[in-house]
Amino acid sequence: MSMPISTRAIPHCSACVRSYLTAGFGDLTAPPVLRQQVRGKKKLANASSTVPVRLLKDVRTFGRKGSIVPISPGQMRNEWFPRHMAAYVTLAEQKSLRLRNVAFERDFDFGLNTPPPPAAIPSDLLKGAMSRTEQQDASMFQRARVDISRLSPERCTELIGLFVPSRLEFYRQPIIEEKEAEPEPAPEPRKVAARSFGFGAGAELMAARAQQQQDAAAAALLKPKAPIGPQAIYGSVSTQDILVAVRAEMARNDEAKMVVLREEDIKFVDLPADEAGEGDRVKHVGDFAVEIKYRGVEEGKRVVVRVVAQEVAA
Repeated sequence: MSMPISTRAIPHCSACVRSYLTAGFGDLTAPPVLRQQVRGKKKLANASSTVPVRLLKDVRTFGRKGSIVPISPGQMRNEWFPRHMAAYVTLAEQKSLRLRNVAFERDFDFGLNTPPPPAAIPSDLLKGAMSRTEQQDASMFQRARVDISRLSPERCTELIGLFVPSRLEFYRQPIIEEKEAEPEPAPEPRKVAARSFGFGAGAELMAARAQQQQDAAAAALLKPKAPIGPQAIYGSVSTQDILVAVRAEMARNDEAKMVVLREEDIKFVDLPADEAGEGDRVKHVGDFAVEIKYRGVEEGKRVVVRVVAQEVAA
């Protein structure tokens, strides 16, 4: 009896020939379609796309705490596990649960129509005393609140004088100018000998005039050094910087932190000539007077703003 061989494709490898021989001796009546090679178990696609997890807290539309429900691996990895909402079920636990025929099912109706639990009545309330909530709401247990609308300009000025120090220090990096190379000392003017002009009174007069011209030319080469001014800094110290420092000082008191100061309430006074160009900031090291005047009052408080050169590590 001849062996049926498909005419569509002739095998060229030993594995294909072996499969055809096995199929020939196995079931000769089966069609060629049913006698094709099947994938191994390792290459089969996973049938289930969920993993069983144990809930660590009640989750709406899933179940109560302790229930084992199926969930997608991505949601478990990205949401539930980082939030400690569920824990993975080990393979040994899954095998034990399957032996006991425990189903991994999700409760879609959980938490939808569940009424809230009744609130427990404290024992103090049953005895006729005030509850803890009522004690906290009582005026004697409440912290005194400051109404900003009741702070008058005079009171704001008084609070500024109490909590703002008389001196504020700011540290800035100085601008270090490179030292110029010292000029070489000019050679001493050579004296003109009268002998080069001859002898007699006329020669001495001409030698004196030549010496005078040489001294004038040497004096013109010597330029006076520029006067050293205040040390400049990188950036500046502005009224906004002073406002931030003042607010930080007044934030230590509950009433003082309610004072609303604006940048317009802070002004530099008696600025030197080199700083008078910009009235809201200084760009040099030194002490500067600043007036903090709350709107609505005639006289404010004067403080000293000290700009200190910050030491730069070599």
